[in-house]
Amino acid sequence: MDNDHYIASIDIGSHKIVVLIAQENEGKLKVFGHARGDSAGVRKGVITNIGQVAKAIEKVKKEAVSSCRSDFDNVNINISDSNLVIFNQHSKVVVLTDKVTKKDIDYVIEAAHSETELANEQVLHSVVHNYILDKDPTTLQGIVIKNPIGQKANNLEANIHIVVTSNQRVKDIESSVHQGELGVSSIVPSSMASSEPYLTQEQKEQGVCVVDIGAEVIDLSVFKDGNIFYSMVLQVGAEQVNEDISHAFNTDIKEAERLKKQHGQAQVKALTKDKLVQFQQEGSSETCYLSHKSLVKVIEESYLELFSLIRKQLNNEKLYRSLKAGFILTGGGAKIKNCDELMFSCFKKKTKVGRVNTDLIYIDSTLNFVNHDLLAPEYACALGLLLFNPDDIEFKEKQSNNRKGILGKIKQKTDWF
Repeated sequence: MDNDHYIASIDIGSHKIVVLIAQENEGKLKVFGHARGDSAGVRKGVITNIGQVAKAIEKVKKEAVSSCRSDFDNVNINISDSNLVIFNQHSKVVVLTDKVTKKDIDYVIEAAHSETELANEQVLHSVVHNYILDKDPTTLQGIVIKNPIGQKANNLEANIHIVVTSNQRVKDIESSVHQGELGVSSIVPSSMASSEPYLTQEQKEQGVCVVDIGAEVIDLSVFKDGNIFYSMVLQVGAEQVNEDISHAFNTDIKEAERLKKQHGQAQVKALTKDKLVQFQQEGSSETCYLSHKSLVKVIEESYLELFSLIRKQLNNEKLYRSLKAGFILTGGGAKIKNCDELMFSCFKKKTKVGRVNTDLIYIDSTLNFVNHDLLAPEYACALGLLLFNPDDIEFKEKQSNNRKGILGKIKQKTDWF
């Protein structure tokens, strides 16, 4: 089949790189190709060595093509680092005629962008929360509306969620992908991509926070009133848990990660009984033992520290009370047993590990992805990237009963969520 009909995504993490290949099938996206490999040249979401990243991309690209015998040329790729500047902006313009047109919409968005762009930076994404028609300067009251086109008005205002990044970060990503013999269709914040496979419109309306726990960063996305309202990157992730285990039991990081994966869970109270766990201390040839309970206690305390950072950030932004639909956990760090129960005990709000909406995207059941559950939380970002359309200007319509397919009916960038 012509590879123009394929959609491919690359999730570049600090520890892993994932490639997914999909195509439209009966109004859904079917994932039929996959590869995963070790990451290199990335630190806390920042590309530090373009050559190493390019080699890693080229390697997983070849494996993905081999997995499905189908090639692809362009990819949607993620960005997640501390150089993202994410905020909400307000702008206002005078309506050109007696009714609001698409041109007025463009002008009010451009006005918001012009107030935010600095030297050597660019607006990566913008999402309109709502528009306001003819707000009274005295009472500050106006008509709040989602789609103002065709409405009579003198003035048009907009509240917009904006993501800004440096030109250099974009160049680094593009160079890495190009050297890996691919083109870039779109660059998407991980926090946005990770949310898409899991959330319903009802959750977005009620208020929900998606917590993507990666190896070295945590991406947060808060939705309310139907739109993305807040997003940010915390410079800490599940690797901190490995470091805490390593410090507590004097092991190297590799052994600490093995202990976490094979014996770890997030709540001591969930243990029905204790047992001895064999492990290797750093610099020692002797076999050592630790109690399972002591290991889980270290893991629990480490996760509680991560959750406290999340809560502090949400409280600082006065968003905690607005999360009526609670939390959705994604990312590899969410795989550990009882992670959602521990977070619930910390936040006292509904918490669950994300489950992919299979009305949007599903995995080809005829394929054998050995040792990989592609619907697992660690693939949230890669799956979400598939749902962004190739030109990075528009986003796929997901709520239509009479659509002509995901690629046939799309929404404007300013109405993604």
